[in-house]
Parts: sequence; structure tokens; C-alpha cells
Amino acid sequence: MKYHKPKVIFLENVKNLKAHNGGATFQIIEKTLTDLNYTLYYKVLNAKNFGLPQNRERIAIVCIRKDIDNKKFAFPNSYSNFVTIKDIKETDDKTEKYVIQREDIFIDEKKLQKAILEGKVNRPVQIGTIGKGGQGNRIYHENGIGITLAASGGGAASKTGAYYINGRVRKLSPREAARLQGFPEEFKIISNENQALKQFGNSVPINLLKEVVRGLERI
Repeated sequence: MKYHKPKVIFLENVKNLKAHNGGATFQIIEKTLTDLNYTLYYKVLNAKNFGLPQNRERIAIVCIRKDIDNKKFAFPNSYSNFVTIKDIKETDDKTEKYVIQREDIFIDEKKLQKAILEGKVNRPVQIGTIGKGGQGNRIYHENGIGITLAASGGGAASKTGAYYINGRVRKLSPREAARLQGFPEEFKIISNENQALKQFGNSVPINLLKEVVRGLERI
């Protein structure tokens, strides 16, 4: 940034960045960027509010070079519509390899029936567990949205989480993970599935980024 002096910089991190170390971490970031001649705008945004079936809260930081900043930038408003896992799922014949078959899978029948009756909702709906139910071992219904994709993590459904889809418990496929982040269907996914899921877990949601960029058109 110091060398190239771009007009605009977009940064993104976990939503708790601002509170990390009692706020000291963010103060250092803010001072550093301000000293580099940028005005900072920041806000916590959630992918689920921008037409993506993923509960992903991240702090978005837009840095505009002070000499071109006209103070007209604004973060986008949420979409009124929402998308669920059911809307982006692949067919069973393409996802057979992601089915989880274990004896310690537990489905809460009351929660399952409630999820079915409630229909599509704009939140993750947990209906069961695998084993002790730790990270990567919680089961969510397809009528809800997905949990946050991760670049790492363990559990039977590491990186994507486990979902009850068409009566089966499984991980998400790389293509479904791409859809959770807003990648277009023509986006080419690498053959190494573990690396592909890591890539999507590290990505910024495309729909959200597009809306932030649209706000930059005012400057």
C-alpha cells in the first residue's frame, strides 16, 4: 500500500477483529492505514443478507485514499430475499461420495419435524449431531442456510458442516460450497477437493463484494 498507493483497498476479517485484544489490534490497523493517507469505513456484514445461503459474519473494511475521498461511500443494504441449502443443492447422484454413514449419528425427530413444518428460514437449523457434536459434527436441515464455510477444522464434516438433505446426512460438495460463496457455475473447481474447500472457506462472498464495490461508484 505504501509503495503502490492504490485509490481503494478492500480488507476483510472475522467480525471480532474490532474487539480483539481489547480493541488494541484494530487501533493499530486503523492508525497504520490512516497514516498511509487513507480514510477507513468499516461494518460487519453477513453473506446471508446478500442472496447467499451462508451465515457468514465478517468485518468489511474499505480504505479510500484521502485525496479522492468525497465522503459519499456507503455500505450496501441487505437483500429482502434469501436462499437456503435446498435451493443450491446438487442431485443425489452427484453427491453420493459425501454421504456420512456412522453409527453415532443422532437425529432429533422433534427438531426434524419442526424444520420440515417451518419450511425455508434464513438461519441454520440444527437437527442432530454426529458423535459428541463438536465442530464439524453438527447436522443442519436443508430448509435453513449453511453455517460458515471454514478453511480448516476437523470433524466428520470438516470445512462445510453436515446437512440433512433428501433424507441423508452428508457434507457439501465443492460445487455447493462454491455456490455458498456466490461463485458462478462456470467457475472451474480444482480436482483436489480438500484444497478446493479450503479455497472457498478462505474466500470473500462474491455477492457481498459486488455490493460493496457498487457503493464505491459514488466516489
